[in-house]
Amino acid sequence: MWYQTKASELLDIDYPILQGPFGGNLSSVDLVATVSNAGGLGGYGAYTLSPQEIVEVDKQIRAATDKPYNINLWVSDTDAINGTVSDEQFKKAQDLFKPYFDELGITLPAKPAPFQTRFENQVEVILDRKPPVFSFMFGAPSDDILEQCRRLGIKTIGAATTLDEALVLESVGVDLIIASGFEAGGHRPSFLTSAEASTTGTFVLLQLIKEKVKTPVIAAGGIANGRGVAAALTLGADAVQLGTAFLATDESNATKIHKEMFFQTLQNIPLYLEHLQGD
Repeated sequence: MWYQTKASELLDIDYPILQGPFGGNLSSVDLVATVSNAGGLGGYGAYTLSPQEIVEVDKQIRAATDKPYNINLWVSDTDAINGTVSDEQFKKAQDLFKPYFDELGITLPAKPAPFQTRFENQVEVILDRKPPVFSFMFGAPSDDILEQCRRLGIKTIGAATTLDEALVLESVGVDLIIASGFEAGGHRPSFLTSAEASTTGTFVLLQLIKEKVKTPVIAAGGIANGRGVAAALTLGADAVQLGTAFLATDESNATKIHKEMFFQTLQNIPLYLEHLQGD
């Protein structure tokens, strides 16, 4: 049957259809549970949540479904590794901001002690709560984190916008790779090149990755109906991920105006924004 794929078997779902995890408070426990209970894989975007908030969301999802679900985080690409900053790096920052501190008569702060990054704190919750699936974007977690996920039975999904990114994800041993084409809404999850340089369309990117990668591939970007799902699977995708289509549902946390816009002609005009205020 069409729905029996490597991805559906690996994720233990009835249909190889994933609901994209939304940020900006657009994810909802209700949507995750509804998709998972229907045989797909619901996803919750938790990158803005504190560790305790992730715990509460996970508890609510588990109470609403006994099916597999996915929690998504952003791999930290700005925090210092292990919370450490070299003396040279700190001196450069001091020199940059010293004139402003002097102008205001404020003493420059001392170099901070090592600390855990937000991502590291969030991952601790993932490893403790053990959701069935842990997905991430903007790179890949450390080998240690991925190994712990394997030991705990947590399936991992990384996002790639280029073939090179897919090869990196395969080399670190993720369980599945998302081929995120330029048509995909939301943030571009590029991590080896700029978002502006990773503009390959979904179906072309899917074929490029499938030719070079053995890891199961999930097609994402511009897929919103059965025809799109069928096309992706025909081109070799092991599953598909839909985002915007699920935003229009009653269960999503999108506002009424937001949902209504999906059905207006304006929604046919794609926009790429280099910067976005807020979430």
